[in-house]
Amino acid sequence: MKQTVTITPAVLDENGNPVTDEWDRPITGTPYTVKCAVNEGTKLTRSQSSSGGVNGIGAQEVVSVAQIFFDKKTNVSMFDTITFTDELGNVRVYKPISIEVKRLNGKRILTVVNV
Repeated sequence: MKQTVTITPAVLDENGNPVTDEWDRPITGTPYTVKCAVNEGTKLTRSQSSSGGVNGIGAQEVVSVAQIFFDKKTNVSMFDTITFTDELGNVRVYKPISIEVKRLNGKRILTVVNV
């Protein structure tokens, strides 16, 4: 993994919801840098919708503009902000659409984040 991203974590309350200030802006934690592989390109993916109904949590189809591959156990949540600077110096800021954990024989080998 030769690329890096900066993850700015959201501060979460005891229920797992993001904490906001008096102007309803999310409060963030200390940013950290993680090695990864970024594959830019569009892909149709399903994201979890925030509204649950009688049938539970729903999903919607959205277009992902990049996939970020992290090695093993990377602490990333749906409320975090991911900042990526490409080889040309272009800065892109992403919010996760979905997070997939890939396992082999029960061992976590890869975390894939669609943004």
